[in-house]
Amino acid sequence: MDAGPSESSGAAVTHRIGQACVEDVRQEVTYAKSPLLYEERPKCEEQLQTELAKCQQLLQSEKARNDLLQEDISRQERTRIPEDVIALGPAETAVTHNAERRSTDDPAFVIKHMGRLVHDKNGIGRFAGSTTGVHFVLSVEKECQKTLNLSCGFPESCFRLFLIPPSPTVPNVATESPPEYQNWISEFLRYPLAYYHEQADLFMKNWEAFCPVLVRNEVLADIDHMIGLLGDLNYTAKPNPAIALTLLMIHCINDLKNNEMEPEYPLNPNRERYLSLARSLVDEVAARGDMRSLQALVLFGFYSQLSGDCLAMTRINGLMVSISQSLGLHRHARRFKMKPGEIELRKRVWWYVYVFDSMSSLLHGLPALINDVDVDNDLPSDCCLLGLDSADISHPLPGENTAVFVFIQYVRIGKIFSRIREMLYTTTKRRNGAAKIKELDLDLHMWSQSLKVHGIQFEIGALPTLNLAECARKGIEKTALWLQLLANIATVFIHRPGLSFDEDTPQFANCLRACVGSSSACLALLENTYVSRWLQNLSMIGHGVVFQSALMHVHYQCQSSTVNLEGGPSLETSLDFVLKGRFILEKHVILNTQVPDSRHSIYHESISEVMGVLDLLHSLLVQKGQTEADTGSLTNHDILGDPPVLFDELNWGTEALDVLNYVTATDWAYDIPVPFMGYPELDAPEVMMENTHLEP
Repeated sequence: MDAGPSESSGAAVTHRIGQACVEDVRQEVTYAKSPLLYEERPKCEEQLQTELAKCQQLLQSEKARNDLLQEDISRQERTRIPEDVIALGPAETAVTHNAERRSTDDPAFVIKHMGRLVHDKNGIGRFAGSTTGVHFVLSVEKECQKTLNLSCGFPESCFRLFLIPPSPTVPNVATESPPEYQNWISEFLRYPLAYYHEQADLFMKNWEAFCPVLVRNEVLADIDHMIGLLGDLNYTAKPNPAIALTLLMIHCINDLKNNEMEPEYPLNPNRERYLSLARSLVDEVAARGDMRSLQALVLFGFYSQLSGDCLAMTRINGLMVSISQSLGLHRHARRFKMKPGEIELRKRVWWYVYVFDSMSSLLHGLPALINDVDVDNDLPSDCCLLGLDSADISHPLPGENTAVFVFIQYVRIGKIFSRIREMLYTTTKRRNGAAKIKELDLDLHMWSQSLKVHGIQFEIGALPTLNLAECARKGIEKTALWLQLLANIATVFIHRPGLSFDEDTPQFANCLRACVGSSSACLALLENTYVSRWLQNLSMIGHGVVFQSALMHVHYQCQSSTVNLEGGPSLETSLDFVLKGRFILEKHVILNTQVPDSRHSIYHESISEVMGVLDLLHSLLVQKGQTEADTGSLTNHDILGDPPVLFDELNWGTEALDVLNYVTATDWAYDIPVPFMGYPELDAPEVMMENTHLEP
């Protein structure tokens, strides 16, 4: 055991006293050897002997005191009550059922989640990191087999929802051949110049809170220049591809906003052609590598994020990060000679790329490309940026905010997401999980509390109390709902690793309650049609989050039979939220069946399998409630009916991930040995699991 602070201070005091005594003795000896005082030598020797005896007594007393301090520290360490019990809210109390006292460095608080390989639509094994929830789904699968007598494993669709192609209503720009460039120019730029100015202003008005990477005067000047060149009959050169891509993405993004109250994306007949051309321009724009090119790529990535195309986000993220770093956006501009507006623009673009990289990493469970230790740039300023000169910057009056204020809060929680990934989801740093969770949870709650001063009020993990009509009547902006969704998703990311702690620890119960609360809040918000699909995608809420939010209630009810969980949802409430999750998925499937597309079969098959899992688990929970004592009040409820027979669960197979993984392997605990002659030792992981008594 490492020495505590008191022990170290005691040893230091002893060392200083001993050193002082030696110096005193040396000075007295030098003084005694002086020829002028030779006659006083006997007297000096007697005095030195006395001083030496006093020093020895002091040393003995300090040594005894130091020994007592060491014993006291050891005794306190053995009997110390852990102080890192995670507080979830003022209304909740700590779990007191566990009398065992543990330290935060106890193996019980080692984070044991891990990633797996799953098949994509082409049958290729893709890595699904822990942030995708793959290990959580495996844990629930095992718990359902033990508690609910589930006779098989979950289908592979449950583990790879983040790899499912986007909704079929999202244009398939990957397979469309781009139209001829000059033909597109004559078709797309046939409108008056005022139309494109209006589109640019509309983008600034509707999307600046989410992606403030454009400067109005600069964009309008670029549009005027490009259209002016195209109007010159003697000009035959190809227009600037960065400006063309910017104008394309502005048009496509505004197309989403024009039909935001619709449950699905709009079907503009020309949108697929525009996106196909935009995709063909990406490589050419990236090769230029200037600021305008980066802004155009950011808009392309922003559209990919709005449409829920996670695979496109990963591809464009690498280009955005490399160009932004090559332009020096990650460093403070104090060393560069630039205009004030240009400095502000660089900060906005950089922090958008930073958060985009962090969220792309979390969606796939992959390492981020940006390292926080290399970043020293300031956050953006809450101001209106019309141009690059200082006269074009206007700040709001006291008590007022601009749209960029919401983006700043987005960046702040994006930095929390980055810390979550670094502290809880790394391959090696898995100890002290309880202390890390407590620290991150405190940071998140401080962030949410700071919003209340500016009128953005919500409680993390609390169910919304307003319906669609009330939200519209009270003028609640979607930016507030966006931040609320992000806060609840962050809570799940923070506390879900705690579900791998030992079940007899208070931290396990607290983390489970926090995950259930935020999962319930997400489902309740998504059930409200006021939350558009693009807003869900912007909040990192896809089909996988919907399924895992419903699965969290199943996990809670399975654990409630063995773990003392107080203050959580009842069985009736959990069953209701499982149905909410199924309803949200079913709504997406029904709407997407109206659009014929070759990708529809993959999309429909995957979501239908996940819905089937929720149907089965709902039925098993009903049976569990009916067999337990004193459930008469529940059996009369409408949602507690007979188990539906919708499918044959045996068609799923037994272990969906067995083809690509050793499902029982625990790479967080030990290194898996290399198979001898290509034949794995299948018994080794099982023996290790029996010895460690830890869930995989």
